[in-house]
Amino acid sequence: MRLTVAETIAVRSLSQPDRIAIEELQGGKTLTYGQLLPRIVALADAIRSTAEGPHGKMVGLFLPSAADHVLGYLACQWVGMAAVPVNSRLAEPEIEFQISDSGAKTILAAEPWLEMARKVGAKCGAVVIDADRIDTPESVERPVFGEHGYGERDCVVGYTSGTTGFPKGALYSNDHYLTAQMRWCWEYGLTADHVMLCPGPLFHLSYAGLAMGALMIGARVRIMQSFEPQLALDELSDHCTFAFLVPSMTTMIAEEWKKRGKPPVNAFRFMISSGAPGPLSMTVEAMEMFNNARIAEAYGWTEGGWVTFEVKEKETLLAHSVGWPTAGNEVGVFLEDGAPAPIGEPGEVGVKSVTHFSGYLGRPDATAESWKNGYVMSGDVGIWQADGRLCIVDRKKDMIISGGENVYTAEVERILVEHPGILEAAVVGLPDDKWGEMVTAMVVPREGAELTPEAVIGHCRENLAHYKAPRRVEIAAELPRNPMGKVQKFKIVESLTG
Repeated sequence: MRLTVAETIAVRSLSQPDRIAIEELQGGKTLTYGQLLPRIVALADAIRSTAEGPHGKMVGLFLPSAADHVLGYLACQWVGMAAVPVNSRLAEPEIEFQISDSGAKTILAAEPWLEMARKVGAKCGAVVIDADRIDTPESVERPVFGEHGYGERDCVVGYTSGTTGFPKGALYSNDHYLTAQMRWCWEYGLTADHVMLCPGPLFHLSYAGLAMGALMIGARVRIMQSFEPQLALDELSDHCTFAFLVPSMTTMIAEEWKKRGKPPVNAFRFMISSGAPGPLSMTVEAMEMFNNARIAEAYGWTEGGWVTFEVKEKETLLAHSVGWPTAGNEVGVFLEDGAPAPIGEPGEVGVKSVTHFSGYLGRPDATAESWKNGYVMSGDVGIWQADGRLCIVDRKKDMIISGGENVYTAEVERILVEHPGILEAAVVGLPDDKWGEMVTAMVVPREGAELTPEAVIGHCRENLAHYKAPRRVEIAAELPRNPMGKVQKFKIVESLTG
């Protein structure tokens, strides 16, 4: 394709210069669309001399959730380089791995991450540029659009969470980003009159991608530097019409909403839930809390992107449903022998898409393993329903085999969180001499609730086959999560077996 996302936003910058584009919450600044292009060009000029690495020219983005983080992605596109967003919550050795593995020779950083960026840059041979010291001109010459031929070039390296082994860098081209964000705007009804709340970290590709999609269409983006449920509720009540909330965010906002006496949430019109499975009770509560909004579920994974979508209706609510395939995606569910799974039979989910990830950086074997029969595979267990919806029941690796029976952890978790005293729950399988694996639950109680392991087990046995019910229950103050709110089950296993 001739244009990149950055060029598409630049066109918007020239055509609607006085329109508000980005507002930084928690004490930040406001940028109009007219101010976007000069800032993109200034950041692009600062990184233009980036040296070639083993995988081409790559730039680490080690920035807070603020305007420059979004514009940093666009600056890389402007000069035909790949952005390597750095998860600021990682430990120093993990950040060092990400920079060294990508071969990034420049790190665009800002406070509060500047010192860490310099330490890592010194070890990895990368130049660190302080984004806050980059001056922005008041205006720039009108660019010539669509002449660089950057479409097939990689524009982002998104590292997987690394729940097992070392993280892998998933590659995405400029054409992928442009097509994906156009599809998101179309499928999710994102239009110029929306005000998008960005409550999650911009090093995560979903939040960054939605922000860029909003800027492509001319919407307003309000960025939270860190998630605060009180502020999020205020924003959805008074300003923001559109937001992607992972279930843990929705749960925290709901707790704040109830503390306030369940006031009207008037501004919010469209919610996407994704990133982790949410129970039906959460969906029902979201419908009550956000009664002016459509509540939707989107399902996807790093390599495949979002591939299914469903706007929830009370009359057709179904546990584990993530909806129907979206435009440009052909979703399959496959048995162990590779045959398509019939309706009602579990199998691994895969997708053929008009755009998909380009492979793993420097890992051809891992790239080949991620594809089967032309489909990018998810590692998730799905079941087709008779009405065409897909239900996600587990990760393949999370399925527990106890006493020869398959136990899908998502099913047990759904029952656990229906208990009135349980706020959150995660289920894992622990080694067991008798059963092979023992179904084990870690639960977080609601404020003021008095939980006992015996009561939790009893609740599950009343609602599940006994072999599915946990044999061990641990009560915890919180569940270990990654920045997207996904529970890190490997850490639960480590804590209970270590």
